[in-house]
Amino acid sequence: MADIDPAIVLKFLQANFHRDTASVQWIGSGWFSHAFSFTVGEQAFIFRVNSYLEDLQKDAFAYQHFVSARLPIPRVVLLGQFDETHHFCITERCSGQTLNDLDKAMVRKVVPRLFETLDAIHRVDVSDYTGWGLTDANGNGRFDSWTDYLLSLYNQKFMHRGSTLQQHAFWEKDVHEAFFEEMRRWLPYCSSNKYLIHRDYGFDNVMSDGQTITGVLDWADCGLGDFVFDIAWLDFFSQEIPYGELWSDYAAAKGYNVPNLPERMRCYMLWIGLDSMASVAVKENERSYLRHRERTRSVLLPGRRSDSDWTHAASA
Repeated sequence: MADIDPAIVLKFLQANFHRDTASVQWIGSGWFSHAFSFTVGEQAFIFRVNSYLEDLQKDAFAYQHFVSARLPIPRVVLLGQFDETHHFCITERCSGQTLNDLDKAMVRKVVPRLFETLDAIHRVDVSDYTGWGLTDANGNGRFDSWTDYLLSLYNQKFMHRGSTLQQHAFWEKDVHEAFFEEMRRWLPYCSSNKYLIHRDYGFDNVMSDGQTITGVLDWADCGLGDFVFDIAWLDFFSQEIPYGELWSDYAAAKGYNVPNLPERMRCYMLWIGLDSMASVAVKENERSYLRHRERTRSVLLPGRRSDSDWTHAASA
């Protein structure tokens, strides 16, 4: 997504939100969006511009339906059209920093709170929502079963079909097929109980003040499926903090009974690797492709992580 000048954002906000808008600052960008901070008097806000309206609608839906004392989600103040091809969303700003911006000692300190907030996500009542997998703007899944979703390798923003991927010189069809068949092998161990899952939890999408979790951001990829997927996501993209092991200890202390946890973790980490490899291949990022490939390969070798400088930023 092309850069947007903060001066343009300031002018837009003064005309369309509040004439006293000030202090517009760029704070980050992803593949499909830009984020800016700004103030109106003493109130702090976040302004995001996104190519996909549904991403922003899902943030509004999450706030309207999932927020609670145990699950902080920033309030969506306004949604609208930014230009001919982009949409915007204004939310209240959460206190603290993202986990990626906290030092590792501080992150380790809040890991129990991180898991408690994840528990709150997984305890949301989803009995009124239909379908499985990635949800739409009304909270309903797009597939008839969790297995159907996983086997589809569906991604709403990238075409992950073989004919498309084979256009990229570094794409390895045989590697992809081997990982896919290994993932398929572990599917029978996966749960058929339905939970709300964030599918992009932690890292840049969780805010903390060093004591508590102050906000869970970016619900664009949330879905309906096995809650273990969110644990696998944390573990796949983290090098220094062994989230899988820490969550197992947390679950044991809470008395949780999680059948086939290692097998479910392996299945979902392979899925995450397959999806990540395909996405960065479509973006023509060979370096990230190789890093994702090696991380996915390491899933098949328990206790070993390849690529010593792996970070979640590699997925960006």
